[in-house]
Amino acid sequence: MKKTWILLGKIFGLVLLLDLVIELLSRKSLMGLFHYGIGNFPVFLANALLLLPPFLLILFTRRKVFTAGILVIIGLAMGLINGVLLVFRTTPFTASDLRLVKYAISLLNTYLTWWQIVLGAVGIVLALILGVLLWRLAPVDSKPICLRNSLCVAGVALLVSWGGLHLAILSGILALHFGNIGQAYQDYGFVYCFSNSLFHTGIARPSDYDKATVAQVEKEDLETIELEAGETYSLSEYQTPNIIMIQLESFFDPMLWENNPVEKDPIPFFRYLMEHFPSGYLSVPSVGAGTANTEFECITGMNLDFFGPGEYPYKTVLQKTACESMAFDMKNLGYHTHAIHDNEATFYDRHKIFAQLGFDDFTPIEYMYDVERNPTGWCKDKILVEEIEKALDSSVGQDFIYTISVQGHGKYPSFEYYCQQIHEMDGFVKKLVRMLNARKEPMVLVMYGDHLPGFEWTADEMKNKSLFQTNYVIWNNLNLPVQKRDVESYQLSAYVQELLNLHEGTMFCFHQKYMRGENDFSGESTEQRTKAMGEQTSEESTDTESMFAEEEENGQNIDQNETYLSNMQLLEYDILYGDQEVYGGTSPYQTVKMEFGIDPIIQKSTYLGKHQVIVFGSGFNSYSKIFVNGKQVDTPYWTEKRLIAPNLTLKGDEEITVRQVGRDKVPLGTARKAPGA
Repeated sequence: MKKTWILLGKIFGLVLLLDLVIELLSRKSLMGLFHYGIGNFPVFLANALLLLPPFLLILFTRRKVFTAGILVIIGLAMGLINGVLLVFRTTPFTASDLRLVKYAISLLNTYLTWWQIVLGAVGIVLALILGVLLWRLAPVDSKPICLRNSLCVAGVALLVSWGGLHLAILSGILALHFGNIGQAYQDYGFVYCFSNSLFHTGIARPSDYDKATVAQVEKEDLETIELEAGETYSLSEYQTPNIIMIQLESFFDPMLWENNPVEKDPIPFFRYLMEHFPSGYLSVPSVGAGTANTEFECITGMNLDFFGPGEYPYKTVLQKTACESMAFDMKNLGYHTHAIHDNEATFYDRHKIFAQLGFDDFTPIEYMYDVERNPTGWCKDKILVEEIEKALDSSVGQDFIYTISVQGHGKYPSFEYYCQQIHEMDGFVKKLVRMLNARKEPMVLVMYGDHLPGFEWTADEMKNKSLFQTNYVIWNNLNLPVQKRDVESYQLSAYVQELLNLHEGTMFCFHQKYMRGENDFSGESTEQRTKAMGEQTSEESTDTESMFAEEEENGQNIDQNETYLSNMQLLEYDILYGDQEVYGGTSPYQTVKMEFGIDPIIQKSTYLGKHQVIVFGSGFNSYSKIFVNGKQVDTPYWTEKRLIAPNLTLKGDEEITVRQVGRDKVPLGTARKAPGA
């Protein structure tokens, strides 16, 4: 038994050392490591206790060195991945990233140089070789394992690990919910935060969730909103405008950075719009990455703070659940709904998710032509002007168009390069506004940045003291009141509807009620907001009565804020995970049959040669591939009207089709066949 306890001590020493190395890879400095290991010792110890359980396997095997070596290699690999991700996107490694592996592989050549890719491949090969060597050369205990002793020691270790972790959570040393996931990894350590993201997903069932509670929220917060005269700009029914929302990749005002080395303003037109149209700061859920999460909040009106840390709803709940959204709600008002993205359709599974969010059609880059790319390989956003115009022309009535840009995407060789890209994006915005203005139709164009670009900076370096605020502007030809207001990304669509005298959708009407009150719940994360409101103090006054009045009002603000957040969580849980009581028990929103592209791709005829297949048609591009009996074949030669697959010998009774295929080999919509094709 004594030897087993001694072995446990050695195992724990190894765990402590491994945790320090993992944190060094993340923090990249010995001072940061010192602050973590010594200055914040309880957190360091809690992470070690959490890391201990898998290493207890050593107690139950005779191949102790091999088992320890494999576990150390896995731990170091995860720490290294976290360090690399922090360099390229400033957002740490979470369990949700495991669902994005296929996208990461396709983007390796975008973020990494060829020698970095080679170095990574060499590292993987060396790790495999080391594993084989450990298996063959590491010593094997000659004595059998005393199962009783191992179980006893392991049981005590697990009890201590579980108890220590729960004590750390109950005492506030560790937090269960993160307002800023990047800061959380610094405060609470990689092992704990990654584990939290692995096991804490979805929205926790509120303690007061039941039919009666939802009914009360519905009665108090979702009742019909009656406007007072003059509060908002009123549009007559026939003037209901086209609504275009554009999420600008990594777009923000670089003049907010106090250390900005670029003197010339890279976004002069966007700045002009911000001065002359409704605008403000937009508080977003991430920095450096997380495009899909800002997108989710804007489209659905749901607050991501209630989900598990680092979670992407696009990769979890929305895979199988249709969700009320701005697209669904605009369809209820008679709008045609379009999604446009100048990147591949399968990124974040948008080719599936947009159908869950109610879009009639989706035009990804696989359905675009004459694509021009920037030096790092991303499509230039100017192509979106034509695609938006196509969407407007495709229907008789009004359109809701949600567009995601991509030009501003990292990796950036320098900050000057980044500014050059957003300058070109500013030119795209100018061209788009001119096109929309020339159409002489009622238009509302909402533009915002999804998150700050992935540079190593701090909130103190920003004039607004935040890394979670981008800029938004609402250009329109409707004379909407020019007001400055900071909003959360989950409030943006509700705010746009409010300006247009529209009140459609569960979450959006819910937000409108609170946004129309005296309280402004914007500008910071939920955690920051709650803390800030709790720390508010009244101005110094000798008037005791006035002081108490201010204290009473401040208390009311706190209560209203807490009610707002708790009811928001209740509604989100009910809609996505609960009994959908807000809809009467059955959601009216179902997955739509979404079409790809506006311009149809036509397959007219097929020629079968001795050693090739030629398909004639129209609308082909580099993503158009020939399929034989449902199986893709190599299609290296193409023009807009012809596809050629060489080195094929066919019988003549095979089914020949054409589909659009991106880099991940997922086929999208099938080309339409002309009569007789």
